[in-house]
Amino acid sequence: MADDEVIGDGGNVTVYQRPDRSQYALDKRGAGKELQPGTPIFGRARFDARELSTGRWEGSRSTHVDRADPNDSSLHRARLRGSRFRTG
Repeated sequence: MADDEVIGDGGNVTVYQRPDRSQYALDKRGAGKELQPGTPIFGRARFDARELSTGRWEGSRSTHVDRADPNDSSLHRARLRGSRFRTG
């Protein structure tokens, strides 16, 4: 999904185009749907919800690489331990 191009506003959704020219839309929560060719686009996109999306919805061909959960307690502990070290 990171290589997909934001192409505009589809009416409360942002429309994206994949390198193969197929299109999909995401709402502000990251929920997606595939679009048919010729779906109207109303102008510039107002948001980019790819970070919130799993890339999984009915008929989806998108893929999304899961990132580390910022609320993961082990990640938090690692940051705390790492913050004790000071250099120069």
